[in-house]
Amino acid sequence: MLLEILIVIVAVTFILESILDHLNQKSSELSPDPLVAHLYNPSEQQRSISYGYEKNQLGLFSGAVSTGAMVLALAFGWFAALDKFISERVGSSLLVSLLFIGALSFIGWLISLPFAIKSTFGIEAKYGFNKATPKTFITDIFKGTLVGVSIGGALLAAVIWLYERFEDRFWLYAWLLVAGFSIFMFMFGTKLILPLFNRLTPLEDGKLKEDIGKYCQSQGYSLKNLFVMDGSKRSTKANAFFSGMGKSKTIVLFDTLIEKLTKDEIVAVLAHEIGHYKRKHTLAMFIVSNLQTLAIFGLLGWALQYPEFSKALGAEEGKFHLSALAFFLLLTPLQILLGLLNNSLSRRNEFDADTFAARTYKQAPMRSALSKISTDSLANLNPHPLYVAFNYTHPPLVQRLKNVG
Repeated sequence: MLLEILIVIVAVTFILESILDHLNQKSSELSPDPLVAHLYNPSEQQRSISYGYEKNQLGLFSGAVSTGAMVLALAFGWFAALDKFISERVGSSLLVSLLFIGALSFIGWLISLPFAIKSTFGIEAKYGFNKATPKTFITDIFKGTLVGVSIGGALLAAVIWLYERFEDRFWLYAWLLVAGFSIFMFMFGTKLILPLFNRLTPLEDGKLKEDIGKYCQSQGYSLKNLFVMDGSKRSTKANAFFSGMGKSKTIVLFDTLIEKLTKDEIVAVLAHEIGHYKRKHTLAMFIVSNLQTLAIFGLLGWALQYPEFSKALGAEEGKFHLSALAFFLLLTPLQILLGLLNNSLSRRNEFDADTFAARTYKQAPMRSALSKISTDSLANLNPHPLYVAFNYTHPPLVQRLKNVG
């Protein structure tokens, strides 16, 4: 019975995502709100619609392939077969779990690779966004794999070891480990990991830096870590982000952002990022995320007590990796609900940061910066409300402009 439930969850999740994509595509073809309708001329509007359509079609095909592979693997017991194949050749249960999860990750990567290539060198290049060369693409894969295997593998090995050593209290110790690691990455990840993929350079002296310094001083914000990132090596799209807290707090501006926005607009974007810090959004979302992770680890600790989770995948006895896989598939509906909650909180924080920037700096450049960033990436100016609820961490442009005033 559990196996059938898992198959239904996988299939229904794909159907839900496909329906949302369809609704959003149809909504993009309608006339947008008059507040933003002028941002695209007829040809640009059609280009935005076409861009969204091609991305949706690729996502639909990719989702169908991965969902089909998952359903077949569940129905024909391929997960148990893979576990048996590894177990017959490896004696250590910890190593069996690591190899099993590693093999699934590799298979998933192989399935997704053609779609990533099509997205990067097909769709993104067609619409003038991609700047990544094949060399950069391959190097990113190599570095990403190296980082994922070394850091992710070590963390996963520690979690499995804790399960084997402290089965009853494993969930608490594992959460403490993961929470500690997430705090470390939250504080120092930008400086330690990001430079492996991108070049970070301090913002050079000049009028922009002077104006940024004046604004930060007016807000009592100590600006020590302000970097420019070479985002243009992969994409023309502009962005900025905030990370860390205390002395490690860091703001990163994409070089494309500096290239495309005026000085006042850049300061407005930075004011938005500082707003996240001053309003404690980043810290609050970090705490919420870790509390949710604690609850999930608690449920996982409960699920691992029952070999039925492994047996649902075709195994004869309980195995950590099989039961965990079945558990997380079964948890999908809850994760979708948590996603709705987290997205809602994130959109609220974005509204708040926009308001902070408009009130503490200037309203006009905040509005124009938001408009430029959205239209430059061919954003859908009329997304479907349901799609927004399930997928948007930032509010649609028209809502942000109305909020700024």
